[in-house]
Amino acid sequence: MYFILFFRTFAAVNRKLVTVMMKKLLTFLLLMCATGAAAQAYNEKYGFKGKLNNKIPIEIVWYTGLNDGEWVNAGYIYYPNAKNPAPILIVGEETKADPKAPNSDNLYAIKFTEYQPDGAITGRFTLMYYEVEGDYHFYKGSWTNPATGKSLPMTQMEAVFDKPSWVKELPSVLHAPKREAWRIEKRFDKDENGWLSDIHVDFFVNGQKSPLSFEEPLCIAYEADRADELQWIREEDVNFDGIPDIMVFIGMTVRTQDMYKVFVWNPATRQYYYVEAFESITDPNFDEQKKTIDCVIRDVNTLYFETYKWKNGKLTQISSKKEKLE
Repeated sequence: MYFILFFRTFAAVNRKLVTVMMKKLLTFLLLMCATGAAAQAYNEKYGFKGKLNNKIPIEIVWYTGLNDGEWVNAGYIYYPNAKNPAPILIVGEETKADPKAPNSDNLYAIKFTEYQPDGAITGRFTLMYYEVEGDYHFYKGSWTNPATGKSLPMTQMEAVFDKPSWVKELPSVLHAPKREAWRIEKRFDKDENGWLSDIHVDFFVNGQKSPLSFEEPLCIAYEADRADELQWIREEDVNFDGIPDIMVFIGMTVRTQDMYKVFVWNPATRQYYYVEAFESITDPNFDEQKKTIDCVIRDVNTLYFETYKWKNGKLTQISSKKEKLE
């Protein structure tokens, strides 16, 4: 009796929180009752289409689901008038809605980040919408260019309930495992003299080989019986986000400077991304305070001092100077 009175009082004070709790509880129960395959397939879908600043057409679709005990919001944003239109991955997290908005108990807000296939961030936007008994409609939103900081309001937005034809598959974020599910193995090829000539690195996730796996000729041959003296694969927080990334040693330049292939982990998208720009960096020095990566490249009679920094998920050179040797 006391519990019922308490719950009624609580519900009257915060109906929105109760709605969210009941909604997530229902989803959880459906997941628990379904088979493994069906559980992975159950995701709640939302969609809107309209324009940015009354000019740029956009379409947005996302799904909400439970993955490894965590609620995930992931989908796509689509620009139909782009030069080469294609779905762009978006991953979001719930945020505080406008408490002064009318009927704010039924108002929801999500902050989304827009990711390119290489992990670069090309947009951020916040979208607010009303949802009542499974029906939803747009309230307000704005899209921001992370490079310039310029924001554009979302206008003429309307709900879309059917899945658009450009959505070919669900985002892998909805079912991708955590970083702990990944395993990395290495092996070598030998030349006719028994020296190590190529390195093979295989990425496995839940026992399945990943397309990130690669084969690379070593820049300098190594004696096979000395291979264990080198740290071929190591964990290093390359992008300064507090999560270890992967560095693979692939040899040395002719001036004995270490070279690496690098893969950074993004916890939001649950993916490793190959960092092509890192192939230009030798003997990297990680500056934790400045959040920069420095390197010195030695040429015949010149030293090149280069500094790199992460900007919106992309490793970018921010300075370069050279110094002639006597």
